[in-house]
Amino acid sequence: MNAPHDMDARTRRFGEALARLESELDWRRLGELHCYEGGEHFFPPEQVDALREAGLVLAAALAGRLRPGGRSVYVGASVGELAVLLCEALVLDRDVRALNLPGEECAEVNRALEAVEQACGFALPRIEFTPLDELEGRYDHGWLVSVLNDPEAFPALHDLLYQRSGADATGRGDLAQERARAERLVDAFLDRLDEGAVVSLTDEELPVIEPRVAVRGRRLELDDEAYLSAVVGDPIRFGTLSTRP
Repeated sequence: MNAPHDMDARTRRFGEALARLESELDWRRLGELHCYEGGEHFFPPEQVDALREAGLVLAAALAGRLRPGGRSVYVGASVGELAVLLCEALVLDRDVRALNLPGEECAEVNRALEAVEQACGFALPRIEFTPLDELEGRYDHGWLVSVLNDPEAFPALHDLLYQRSGADATGRGDLAQERARAERLVDAFLDRLDEGAVVSLTDEELPVIEPRVAVRGRRLELDDEAYLSAVVGDPIRFGTLSTRP
């Protein structure tokens, strides 16, 4: 276990990296990628502040559940996960694998992480583009948040999970195909998690995740308390994955 003075140094490095990253990121460009109305409407200064605060709350809550030196896999990681990723890597000295699909948002996040790493002089994680079903190793924490209900990747499943119809729905996609693709993703996610692994999931995605857990003869025990995700505002719950008795 890290000595108190070592933990203090790690916490300072985390704060430095997060502050530098917030200054380095092109928030207007990220906003344009999130919202057709333009960057100034999606990530104004008050939204960046809210994003930081939500990320710090999540990082603190998750840090109390994870052991130093372990391994985590994040699926769909991007700007909303940065505080949590940095906390794991810098404070808890954990091996963090953050996976997503290639795109302009991930390119901007990785550019900023590279710049901050050079400025700080210590290593920072990057978003990787390795397919989840090709990822090697086992992990004691898995993060799958606001992925299966993403309106771009899973539009029909998004409408179903949020119970949206009419003008509020995307009206796009093939539900059967998307559900099958989502189940394959969840299967690959679960296959990489150790017995007793901590999981970070959203309430909306549980109707897809829980049946896949049951098929494997495993049990998912979720905390009662929920936290709002940093960008979308979905309720995140932490829990434990174990084998059924």
